[in-house]
Amino acid sequence: MKLFVHHLEERNFHNAWAKAIHAVLREGAELVIGGGDERKPIRDSCMLISMTGNAIKQIEAHELHPHYPFRRIEDYCREFTRPFLEEYRAKPEKERFSYLYFARLARYAPLPDASSTDQIALLKDALAEQMNEHITSNRAQAITWYVPVDLHRSSPPCLQRIQIRYVPEHTVDVHLTWRSRDLFTAWQSNIVCLIEMLNREVIKPNNCTIVRIIDYSDSLHLYSRDLEDAKKVKLVPVSPQELL
Repeated sequence: MKLFVHHLEERNFHNAWAKAIHAVLREGAELVIGGGDERKPIRDSCMLISMTGNAIKQIEAHELHPHYPFRRIEDYCREFTRPFLEEYRAKPEKERFSYLYFARLARYAPLPDASSTDQIALLKDALAEQMNEHITSNRAQAITWYVPVDLHRSSPPCLQRIQIRYVPEHTVDVHLTWRSRDLFTAWQSNIVCLIEMLNREVIKPNNCTIVRIIDYSDSLHLYSRDLEDAKKVKLVPVSPQELL
């Protein structure tokens, strides 16, 4: 079995998704993830996707590919807000998810009795410091993993790390790192809502804009149940101006 590493560069958000699907369908390894009664066959790839130009505008406008199956994007993006986090924390334990990305980022507490850390606020301050010192730092990052708790969970966070690097003048380079990723139903909504949160909480308050998004997945996969629908995904037309 050959394991492929794919690298895509795109200026169109929709075609980044479509090309990733085509690459996994064409060269993805047939593997099984999960365990016990939750064995899930997948078509898998390790993939780095770089997005610039109009792709960033499309993400910020909440544009989704016509064939993307998940459409409740506004509801999902609300899970990345502070009001939702307060409502979520008030819920009984049995009504909570196994994890909430924004909770891991804004109230990071890997130990039960430890005080929480607002990593999002720290990212905002770190970006301001980079700007004031006219430097680009590779230390401004937030993580989600709780060691050793998540190692033994059946559903640990897929998102692992966010890095924000300042690129003079008044632009940032956003890096997203994932251990596992559902390409067909989660990829576009994940990016749209994370970027909305980062713009609101970190980037716009520092009067910056995004110049590039690097999205890296250790395992970017299609579940076998989605393969036939994934084969129907087509590239969208691109205007000449979008290629500039």
